[in-house]
Amino acid sequence: MREEIYSVHTTRPDDLGAVEIVFTNEREARAYAKDRSTDLRILAASVTRFVVGQLGTRHPVAWFVDGNEQPHRAARPGKLYPTDGQACASREEH
Repeated sequence: MREEIYSVHTTRPDDLGAVEIVFTNEREARAYAKDRSTDLRILAASVTRFVVGQLGTRHPVAWFVDGNEQPHRAARPGKLYPTDGQACASREEH
């Protein structure tokens, strides 16, 4: 049986951030990430899908800034994961 899970990771200024919570369905993970992205000192919140016990199944699902879903290829805030190397120095630059 293929069991998918969805993690929510937050990005903070000058901080690595962390996976905060894991959900068993995408809808709940997206709702949490959308809401969490509006919190103080949270630059972005992202949702990633995994298949339990299977390497190589990590797949980005969505990411949010200030409660708004962002395009997958948009430059991400912060200096560390989940950035793609094209990150802005601060939220104010958006």
